[in-house]
Amino acid sequence: MVVSASRSDVAPSASRNDVAPRYANWAELRAAESARMLAACTACGACFEACPMIAYVPAAQGASPGDTVRGVLALLQGGAGDAASRGWVAACTRSAVCIPACPEAVDPMLLLRLAKFTAQENGTIPPRDARDAMSRAKAFARLGFSETEQKEWL
Repeated sequence: MVVSASRSDVAPSASRNDVAPRYANWAELRAAESARMLAACTACGACFEACPMIAYVPAAQGASPGDTVRGVLALLQGGAGDAASRGWVAACTRSAVCIPACPEAVDPMLLLRLAKFTAQENGTIPPRDARDAMSRAKAFARLGFSETEQKEWL
């Protein structure tokens, strides 16, 4: 999408060469992208069918691709979605395989990410607790660091 710098919602730094408009803050960008995706998505399910993570979401096994995408759209709007859609947004690893699969150029990867943010904010999906993950990351990092590097970096 090419954006003109004359739009009122675009910061003055945006130019005709920018791929996306520059917004004053995250909330504005998030609201604009959410509205764009809600308007553009037809819930065809092509992104769901292309996603390599579906195999790892028990609730999505045998689920209707269209119904699952509609559940993600509900999550994006602050709704509860269904078990398959909640599991899918939680499992997304941002592989981007879904992006070229979308016939509407929605950017399903971003759709899932924004739906996850919304669902975590309203308590539909518990926020990720990364405290345990950091100790694991440090343990694996030690395998590749010398003792001196471990003292400096860990």
